[in-house]
Amino acid sequence: MSETLSASANVIPVGIGELHATDQHDIELVAYGLGSCVGVVVYDEATRAGGMVHVLLPERSWGCEPPKSPDGPARYADTGIRKLLDRVAGLGASRRRLVAKIAGGARMFQIPAGMDALDIGVRNAEAVRAALAETGVPIVAQDVGGTVGRTMRYLVGPGKVYVRGPGLAEKEL
Repeated sequence: MSETLSASANVIPVGIGELHATDQHDIELVAYGLGSCVGVVVYDEATRAGGMVHVLLPERSWGCEPPKSPDGPARYADTGIRKLLDRVAGLGASRRRLVAKIAGGARMFQIPAGMDALDIGVRNAEAVRAALAETGVPIVAQDVGGTVGRTMRYLVGPGKVYVRGPGLAEKEL
């Protein structure tokens, strides 16, 4: 059974290409409709600081210009993960204690045979795993792949992450 925060909790949607980091314990971060996108939560259980990034594409070199905002790099796994880690560390989290949970990376469309490079969901999940490995942050739980989208919720205070697909019960990662 999933946990909910009190009625006074602040729910903050983390949209495509956005990130949010906090150490406020009454915050719930939510990435709605993760299809081929990947939601990444990192947190430090000791300080109870953490955050979420909603990754759109595997790497910045895909040629898409980021929006003119401070979170433009959050669109990409290779730059978004590093930016998220910097923000969470800025809240007092120890990089050595950080752990990650990831969800999304679905194949939302039929991919023609021999065109696996077009499977953005798989490529996003691989890029997220690679970026976390490069930065030394272990993935302790994941719900990636498949052919349906999902929503990811992160309750900052208790450090719990939940995932739910369409028509399915919410489960804890």
